[in-house]
Amino acid sequence: MKHLLVVLFLLALAAPGAFAQSQQQMNRDAEASFTKADAELNRTYAKVLAGLDDESKPELKAAQRAWVAFRDAHAEFQMNYDARGGSMAPMIYAGVRASLTKARIAQLKELFSTQR
Repeated sequence: MKHLLVVLFLLALAAPGAFAQSQQQMNRDAEASFTKADAELNRTYAKVLAGLDDESKPELKAAQRAWVAFRDAHAEFQMNYDARGGSMAPMIYAGVRASLTKARIAQLKELFSTQR
């Protein structure tokens, strides 16, 4: 345990600020994570939609619109519940959106893998 503490101390000395981030940077990182997940969601959604028959496409489109509304509403709720307008509110909002988006990607990929 003592050696681990020494290593951590030396790492902290070698790279001052490496472990510290401002709230603004964490907010930007969370937004970047969401943007990346959202781009993957759009690619995955397009693949699934392309593989559907004409009868199923409008149903998936309606489900996806409803899901996006849910995702954003839930993220807003969580942000307000946890941060009440504080400086970490944008991080929470983007983080929840990213998390839910990644879960939706998994759902769509599962659907894509079972398409006829």
